Amino acid sequence: MKFSMCTAVYGMHDLHDTINRAARLGFDAVEITAAKHLPVESTKEYREEVKGWIKDAGIKCSALHYIFDGSVKLATTDPELNEKCYEYLCKVVDVAADVEAPTVIIGSGGTTRNIEEGTDREEAARAMADVIRRVGDYAQTKDVYIAVEAINRYETTFLNTMQEATEFIEMVNHPYVRTMADTFHINIEETDPAASVRKYGYALQNLHLADSNRMAPGTGHIDFNAIAAALLESGFNKYCSFEVFGLYPWKLWFDSPEEADRQMEIGIRTAKAAFERAEYNVSYGSIEGKFGATSYEGR
Repeated sequence: MKFSMCTAVYGMHDLHDTINRAARLGFDAVEITAAKHLPVESTKEYREEVKGWIKDAGIKCSALHYIFDGSVKLATTDPELNEKCYEYLCKVVDVAADVEAPTVIIGSGGTTRNIEEGTDREEAARAMADVIRRVGDYAQTKDVYIAVEAINRYETTFLNTMQEATEFIEMVNHPYVRTMADTFHINIEETDPAASVRKYGYALQNLHLADSNRMAPGTGHIDFNAIAAALLESGFNKYCSFEVFGLYPWKLWFDSPEEADRQMEIGIRTAKAAFERAEYNVSYGSIEGKFGATSYEGR
């Protein structure tokens, strides 16, 4: 399995140093927090510089996430807003292509993606599907995939489960539009997380790893052994990216790069151990992943 580290883990820390930290910690790639680190207003020259940092570190850019800056609206029936969204997303695709990122993640909650009260849900879904399909056409010319994320009900009112996200991309019906999931959201929304991953994993372009507390895998109660086994059974072979936060009432980012390093060390050990166990079972004809949750906290 390929592992990537979201630059969001390090907040607004220097991007060049964050990329180098990802490489030192053993990650295969970084997933860039676009709105914070590489917005659509960034210059071609800066994008080339960032691409150089990534190559010099000996890793890749797996995706762009956190792409919205609050200027656009998803899931609306307003034609002008939909056109503005289309134009914005095409600019994000350009950024992805410039840094050789194969995926743009359509996440976001709150006012960006919520279906507003009084709006017909089916009409809004069709309108968003039309926008994403057109973006998919443009993205295909750049060989960039669009990944629509399932996000829990407390952050958005639209596309909360893996089933809903999968049904949505089937409505879009475009080869360059797939789904995206996050174990933190899965833990909230799915009755049986591993079963959902097993059933809908075929549509995944990317997966975010975070524990039940939204910190590193191994610090909460999610059974990553079962998730790893389900991913392998579904045929998933893309990037698993670590999107974790210091999620306290008074802060979002961790207090220091060293604290973020510690989280990433715990997370990557936990995830690698889970996939090693799952792969072992595959080789012996069993991928049920019936192990206790693996934690490296405190080791």
